[in-house]
Amino acid sequence: MKPRSIRCIKFFLTLFNIVFILFALVLMAVCVINMRDKKSKPEKQLMLSYGVLSFLLTLTFGLLVAALLGCIGALRENIKILYVHACFLIFIVSVEMIVGIGGAVLSAWMGGSNDFRVQFYKNSTVDDGVNQVMLWDNLQSENQCCGVDGPQDYAILEREIPVSCCARAHPLRDGRARRHLHSACLAEKTYYTNGCEEVMRQKKAFKGTVFISTGIIFSLLEIVCIILAIYMARSIRGERRRLQQSLQAHFES
Repeated sequence: MKPRSIRCIKFFLTLFNIVFILFALVLMAVCVINMRDKKSKPEKQLMLSYGVLSFLLTLTFGLLVAALLGCIGALRENIKILYVHACFLIFIVSVEMIVGIGGAVLSAWMGGSNDFRVQFYKNSTVDDGVNQVMLWDNLQSENQCCGVDGPQDYAILEREIPVSCCARAHPLRDGRARRHLHSACLAEKTYYTNGCEEVMRQKKAFKGTVFISTGIIFSLLEIVCIILAIYMARSIRGERRRLQQSLQAHFES
């Protein structure tokens, strides 16, 4: 009968790798759906770019392969597969750390709202087609904001506050009811008062916190799996050597 320590490590290593498999499958599905949306609706702004989604998809596929190897190695108690599993996870953790640190530095270096502000002024002052106007209108309506810093941005440009800044008027189709609600919104000043820059910054900070927290948790689990896989491989090798020595001593006696 195998030692209790090996059985315990085998259980937890298999459990953690099953969690990795489920997480990888869910994340791969999310990445594929977002990539399809980005292709079919290029005007729609997504949280992540196509390149980032492709990188996440590749990294998730690597995690899925490593988790499958971990399950096979743990269940079959195969020393070589356990070491390959550990090497895969070491590589994945190294990539995650490099990308995480690089992303934080790049975000701090490129932080700012210049592009966001330029997009707003271009939308408000240049007739750049329907897609550009719809993009900004959808942005204001979905995030319940108005302008970059607030509705005063339209006053600076001597432009009327658009329908997308009014919660009750924007969902309606063009017509008398929409115009009436828009006029009432402007007269009663019931339009959104928060600027889109601040709202988007808060959402980005929240999503970044969730993303970083999830990454840290799974990185720690990956490190734990690396330790468990190496320890299990060494324990199995030592147990087999002791068994071989005891059998050899038994036959020699």
